[in-house]
This record gives sequence, structure tokens and C-alpha cells, in this order.
Amino acid sequence: MKYALLIYDDDTAWIDLPAEERAALRAAEMPKWAALFEELGKADPNVSGKELDGRDTAKVVRVREGERLVTDGPFAETKEVLGGIFLTDLPDLDEAIRLAALIPAAAGTGAIEIRPILQ
Repeated sequence: MKYALLIYDDDTAWIDLPAEERAALRAAEMPKWAALFEELGKADPNVSGKELDGRDTAKVVRVREGERLVTDGPFAETKEVLGGIFLTDLPDLDEAIRLAALIPAAAGTGAIEIRPILQ
């Protein structure tokens, strides 16, 4: 079964940090992410994942009554924003849940949404 693991987290603490502090925090988190990547690779050698750029670079497009409307930022007004996604092919939902719990954001202020991908 193919699953999307959507990584949501509150990025407000990162936004106001100087670049060097953000880099230091990211470096401190990388061993956790490396362990996750190793585990994901064991479960699905073809797993793919991408980190998304910050919400300040996002655009939302809607068409209303034939008119294209473009606004800044994420669609939902919430502190949690979509920060990344993994696409996996796993045996079952239990394995998807196990791997989602290993994503570092799940242990902090974030949440991982698991969505089956329709074939």
C-alpha cells in the first residue's frame, strides 16, 4: 500500500531566529533525521521525501467565478504548517504508523498525517 506521510509542525519559533541559530538547531536535529532515513530506507528502498520551503514563500491559488485569485501563505490559518512529505510503499497501516512515530517532528510540537495514496 502506498502512503503519504505529511509532516506538520509549528514553525513560528524558527521564523524569528537568526540564520546562524537556525543552522545550529538544524545541525543538532540531523542525527535524528538520519536515523529516520535509514529506517525508512529499510522499510521501502524507493521511499522519497522532500522538505518544503517556508510558508512565507507559499502561494494559494483559487478560481472564483472564473477569476484567478492568488494569495500569500498557506491555506489554513493555523500555527502548524505542512513542512514536508514522504511517499512510501509499505505492507500495511501499522508499518506506516510505526514509521510516522519515528519522524522527529512527531515527538516535538508537530504531527504526522498518514494518507493512503489512491492507485
